[in-house]
Amino acid sequence: MRVLFKKEIMKFNLAGSFLLLLLLGCAESEKKRVSYSEEAVNSPQLFAPGVISTSDHNEFDLCFTPDGKTIYFTRRFPGEKQKIYTSTLAEGQWSAPVLAPFSTDRDETPFITPDGNTLYFGSQREIPGKPNLGGFDMNVWKVEKTPEGWSEPEPLPDPVNKVQIEGENWPSSVNNYFFTLDGITFYYTTMERGSAGIDVYKTTKEDKGFSLPERIEGLFENDSLWKYSASLSPDGEFMVFNVYDGPGGFGGDDLYVSKKTSSGWSGAVNMGEIVNSAGEEGSGRFSPDGRYFFFTHTDPPVDGEYEPWSIYFLETEFLNLQALLKEQRSGDLN
Repeated sequence: MRVLFKKEIMKFNLAGSFLLLLLLGCAESEKKRVSYSEEAVNSPQLFAPGVISTSDHNEFDLCFTPDGKTIYFTRRFPGEKQKIYTSTLAEGQWSAPVLAPFSTDRDETPFITPDGNTLYFGSQREIPGKPNLGGFDMNVWKVEKTPEGWSEPEPLPDPVNKVQIEGENWPSSVNNYFFTLDGITFYYTTMERGSAGIDVYKTTKEDKGFSLPERIEGLFENDSLWKYSASLSPDGEFMVFNVYDGPGGFGGDDLYVSKKTSSGWSGAVNMGEIVNSAGEEGSGRFSPDGRYFFFTHTDPPVDGEYEPWSIYFLETEFLNLQALLKEQRSGDLN
């Protein structure tokens, strides 16, 4: 009886210890979770109004360091080239943005790898030894983290970057946003020379560069659609991107979503009026923990002139992505 009693005590102590460790782990996880609002954000709100999102500049394309406390984003002042700025969160407030030291030309669409060691961005700067012979060209560049800060920018090699040839113009051979979840498989959007649409591609990082890009198939029946700025949710389950004049759209550029399947990616569906409008929406991004979804928006043009772009955000759960794609699949079966 005593032996049994001791065994029961040991079981109780082990179970209690496990529960304590579980609770401590949850508390630690919650402590690391970064909140960007004191209240639930169930519909789009301006992100850091007056600091990040302003009324007199264009702001778009933000990314986060892995801890979620530093951002890099694109800002364009009237009459100037857009450049990349950075800001840090401290005690619930974002610091006044400063120009990133590597941003010296027309630069945009920053992305930091999940390990925080590499930042990719799009730039109009000329690749050494490869002058652009077309009308407007952008390519993907990278900087590496060093003890002194970011390294000097370097362009990615072929087959990712393709400098325009004579007579070629935007958006042909133009790419600017390079995205990865694991530092191995990368996604980007470009119009291959001679094709009609802008498509989503994936490539694998190898010892000597990147593999030949593969086009992501099955997103739309219409191959001539223009798809931009593809990114994935942190769990790899959803891909979001903006499409110009897509099916079921609200006008101009809208945000669309596709779901990872056993055979690739599902057909894409408009993300709905919770984010899309008669204006322009794009640059869908998730916070590192997946809790928040960010995008850029501007109202419809008045007399041909757009209002400045601004960054908005809401909590990802209110997008109802699973239900949205389930409805689409049900419609396909009917």
